[in-house]
Amino acid sequence: MIPGNMDTYVEVFGGAMWLYWMNPNLPVKTNVYNDFNRHLANVFLCSATDPQHFESVCQSYYKDIGDGDQFITYRDEVFAVYDDPFPIPDYDMAAKYMLLQLQMFTGGNGLTAKTKMYHNPNYKPKFYTFVEKFQQTHYLERLKHLTVENMDCRDLIAKYDSESSFFYIDPPYYKMESYYTEDDFGHDDHIALIKQMKQMKGRWALSYYYFDDLERLLPRDQYHWHEQTTYTNNGLVKQDGVIRKDGRPATGIRPERTELLIMNYDPPVTSTTFDQLFETD
Repeated sequence: MIPGNMDTYVEVFGGAMWLYWMNPNLPVKTNVYNDFNRHLANVFLCSATDPQHFESVCQSYYKDIGDGDQFITYRDEVFAVYDDPFPIPDYDMAAKYMLLQLQMFTGGNGLTAKTKMYHNPNYKPKFYTFVEKFQQTHYLERLKHLTVENMDCRDLIAKYDSESSFFYIDPPYYKMESYYTEDDFGHDDHIALIKQMKQMKGRWALSYYYFDDLERLLPRDQYHWHEQTTYTNNGLVKQDGVIRKDGRPATGIRPERTELLIMNYDPPVTSTTFDQLFETD
């Protein structure tokens, strides 16, 4: 999916930055992670700046796994500075944020000021799995090449746009923003972003669910559209007797949706590449 001959790779709405970790053609000369959520940007900055120290700080919070009272304390600390430009890197704040993110029900909305802890002692804590990544060469090598930003998406694009840049753009899906973020990103923001993208020098791939304005703003005869059926935990329909692929019981049925990948170039890839990309969502 990622075109060749590029010097700069940018994930505009970084999130977990799945594409960067899994693509064999990365890293390139400049690799940019961005998220408007300062807590997420802080996690990546701590990881890239001093991964060994961050690993040690995270391990100091193992004792709090499964502790509902501490969960509430850390949740309140995180949201006390949620809208503030607190200094980063802040290793303790990053560890607390990840402890919260990895102890909540994944089928609901994102972390909020009212989120309650979800912990199943029968399974390995996800926080352990996160911390163990700091022992894996694959992640450490890519962290060395990472530039971390905490900017508005439009300002970021203006900063890094060039003919040798590629942008993976995965915004909060239209009318589903509350599943992903506490930050406002409404209809006008979606339209302004797309209009800016149409003027960009660099190449880009836009991940979206369908909405009516897309056909008008990004016509299929001018842009490459790829459609993929996906399954999401958002809006999970609870049902007894559902079994996962690994044979374990599931909470319910994951809703089926059609996801889009729209590009301003012709991707020299196979469908397998797209399958791997959408499996990360």
